[in-house]
Amino acid sequence: MSAQSMSPLLRILHLEDNPTDAELVRGMLEAAGVDCAIRRVETREAFQSALEREQFDLVISDFTLPSFDGLSALTICRHKKPELPFIFVSGTIGEDAAVESLKRGATDYVIKDRLSRLATSVERAVQEAQSQAERLQADEKIREQAALLDKARDAICVMDMEFTILYWNRGAERLYGWSVEEAVGQSAHDLLFRGNVSLLLETVKQLIRQNEWQGELHKNSKDGRENVVESRWTLLRDALGRPKSILLIDSDITEKKQIEAQLFRTQRVQSIGAVAGGIAHDLNNMLAPILMVTELLRDELASEQSRKMLDTAKASAQRGAEMVKQILAFARGAGGEPKTIQLKHLVNEMVRLIGDTFPRSIQVESRVDKELYPILGDAAQFNQVLLNLCVNARDAMPGGGRLQVGADNAVLEGKRTPMFPEPVSGKFVVLSVVDTGCGIPPELAGRIFEPFFTTKEPGKGTGLGLSTVLTIVKAHHGFVEVV
Repeated sequence: MSAQSMSPLLRILHLEDNPTDAELVRGMLEAAGVDCAIRRVETREAFQSALEREQFDLVISDFTLPSFDGLSALTICRHKKPELPFIFVSGTIGEDAAVESLKRGATDYVIKDRLSRLATSVERAVQEAQSQAERLQADEKIREQAALLDKARDAICVMDMEFTILYWNRGAERLYGWSVEEAVGQSAHDLLFRGNVSLLLETVKQLIRQNEWQGELHKNSKDGRENVVESRWTLLRDALGRPKSILLIDSDITEKKQIEAQLFRTQRVQSIGAVAGGIAHDLNNMLAPILMVTELLRDELASEQSRKMLDTAKASAQRGAEMVKQILAFARGAGGEPKTIQLKHLVNEMVRLIGDTFPRSIQVESRVDKELYPILGDAAQFNQVLLNLCVNARDAMPGGGRLQVGADNAVLEGKRTPMFPEPVSGKFVVLSVVDTGCGIPPELAGRIFEPFFTTKEPGKGTGLGLSTVLTIVKAHHGFVEVV
């Protein structure tokens, strides 16, 4: 063994009570070219003190000492410096004792009659310790990097070219619902791309051509929801340039896309409202003289049949005028000067009204916060909001049920809503109408606030009730949610 293979200087702690044996060990190492500095100790106290106060690369110990034994020294060393190589050099160690020493953590043992093995044993022990230290450092670095990745809000995943998941961070757990244990080893197309394998294959083809890919994807989650993500893919290759694995980083934009869709619908409602307002104004001007003439003509007609025909015409014109009134309310939203109003009074009055007029099969309840915040607004407009919502709830329960009208205080912090460009914070009053009807089919939930959209039979609804609610609430700087 050359001196260069063992450089730099090797610091050795030698536990040996016999100076002659200690010199034999030193001479054998120097003869083999080991550049070393040896610190010899004889007692337990000196051994412990040296371990605590000095740095060593290796311990060499006799197995049998007058007042101290090698196994006790090994125990002390493993307690204080578990990573330090420990070699027994003894003339008295038997086979059983040697095996026991290895079980307790000794690196090696050398019989004094075969000291020629010592240099090789030392070199191997030091190299193994260095390799172990490097592995520990690498593992620690990996743990640190993994911890950083786990702190990322984005979902980060690595899969091989057969789509088997190799890495899954905490962000992926939060977004998709599967734990690390559940995801790693599973197929990505079974978990994330169910029913859309063709899209996965096409994306991988593009990735292989370009090395990177970015786009919007719809991915499944554990609870069955579909997440919309902004996905960034990077192709990782081996030393020969062959595709090896794929790094995926997904940013959840589901809420953003929902808000964009709601904002688009709101803008569409506003556009329709502007057009409808103009048409309604013209229709109102047309209907006014018709209603006036029907009143005047009735007294001029002698025939009862003619009067009935005129009444029919008048009733139709009145229905048209009522529809025009709803269209104008929808188009204008809240009008007039806002005043301080107490919604609890409006809720109580509405509950009394619908309790008297709705079918007895519908149980009407109210829930109002005793310290409800006052608001600035138009009482008549909010009566319209409550009435429209309650009528919708009634129509959703043809066989009867329970209807609850509520008003509660709420303090919002960073609430996102398509009604406002920025998250909303502050004090709000939550006005709620809850029924036990059949609910709204998911495919229709995005359309219920569109003007003239209705699921009722022809002639039984104008499709303006919820549109008017949305317009009035928005004009009062509020927002509407369906839950």
